[in-house]
Amino acid sequence: MALPSFSILFSILLLFAQLSISDAVHPVRNDRADPYRRHQIGLRRPTRHVVRRPTSARYYSHKKTSSLPNRYILTEKSNNTANSTSNSTSHQTNFNATSNSNSTSHQTNSNATSNSNSTSTNHHHIYKHKVRNWILGFIGGCLGGLFSGMIVSAFFRFLLNCIRGRYRSPSGPSIFMPKVIRAGDLAFLEKEDGLASLEIIGQGGSGKVYKSQLPGNPSKTVAIKQIMKRAGGGGDPTEEETNRLDKWMRQIKSEIKTVGYIRHKNLLPLVAHVSRPDSHFLIYEFMKNGSLLDVLVQAKTGQQELGWPARLRIADGIAAGLEYLHMHHKPQIIHRDLKPANILLDDDMEARIADFGLAKEMPDAHTHMTSSNVAGTLGYIAPEYYQTLKFTAKCDIYSFGVILAVLAMGKQPTDEFFQSTEEMSLVKWLRNTMHADNAAAAIDPVLAGGDFDEQIKLVLRIACFCTVDDPKERPTSKDVKSMISQIGR
Repeated sequence: MALPSFSILFSILLLFAQLSISDAVHPVRNDRADPYRRHQIGLRRPTRHVVRRPTSARYYSHKKTSSLPNRYILTEKSNNTANSTSNSTSHQTNFNATSNSNSTSHQTNSNATSNSNSTSTNHHHIYKHKVRNWILGFIGGCLGGLFSGMIVSAFFRFLLNCIRGRYRSPSGPSIFMPKVIRAGDLAFLEKEDGLASLEIIGQGGSGKVYKSQLPGNPSKTVAIKQIMKRAGGGGDPTEEETNRLDKWMRQIKSEIKTVGYIRHKNLLPLVAHVSRPDSHFLIYEFMKNGSLLDVLVQAKTGQQELGWPARLRIADGIAAGLEYLHMHHKPQIIHRDLKPANILLDDDMEARIADFGLAKEMPDAHTHMTSSNVAGTLGYIAPEYYQTLKFTAKCDIYSFGVILAVLAMGKQPTDEFFQSTEEMSLVKWLRNTMHADNAAAAIDPVLAGGDFDEQIKLVLRIACFCTVDDPKERPTSKDVKSMISQIGR
């Protein structure tokens, strides 16, 4: 029971948690606001260069010849000296300021370029670090979610199997439908006379079938199929008894393995299994209307009415059950004994495929399976299976085609009518009749002349399609279900 949606959700949660942790461990720092951090990554404040003005004016005076009298030289010289001093100081100051300004500008540009390169390199490093943390967080979240999903899936599967009773002791009851029945409801089967007061509704080679109302739940009625572990008295079992017991045990295991753990409205579910020293009990839901075979016999004798709409609904239910077994269940299940006696009808006349004692699971890698002997009922067995002992899902399609013919014709393959024909076979007689364009001769007299003759003819054509000799030309269960569902719309 995989939980892919839970695994994906858990992966996303772990991813966001990893990203949050990454941001908490490596926060984005404001390197310009943190002096200590600026010093670590090489960002320093630019040096402030102060231009100092000279405290005394230095100048060089040049001797000049003057034509003025000496008495005027002192005054002129004093003025020139002041002017020269002023000009020299201004020139020196301008030169120093220009020199200092150029030097400061050059140093500032150099520092700014160096700081810009260092900051760019640092930001690139931080970006790569965040991307790496994001990728690692994503991978870790995916792996963690997948692993957690597998653990939770395994836990829920184990819990579900425990509820269904798969891990219980073979000596105790195995409950497959806990909502329908409880272990305490089957306590009466431990008594020696627990079955003495029950009504027998069927009997076969392996044992009897009883009808019972559960003591703890009188409103619930079940069918109890008893399979004896040993027929006859004491002593060592004969070889024939041993083979028969082995066959019954294989049927029990097949029933439990197939319908014990699958649910579909057109399959008869196995409710519980109880093992006792002398016998096995398989508990099923009780089907009030019995089997399709009983209803067809009663309809033929006039004891029960079975109109065409009810028959078409039964055919559609059987097709739906086959489609589930062949297409939707993995691995696919081949019934191998599809016939009216193994089709039960519930209170609403809904078909339920039953008796999976001969059913086999076929792995997807296999195209067919081989049995040691032919299993099934004469008249419903596919010809290739009878000849080669190899069976596929197309063998069930052949059996279903025969059931369609029985529903439309009201005759069984063993009916005396076919013994008096040239073909001596229901399938061959129907094939020749349809090829002769005489489909009306094949319709059940109880149904003939009504408003559904065209629908019955369509069903007869589908029956011929399902029973062709070459299994590759037969339709799949999905195609059959689609064709049946379109009739009557």
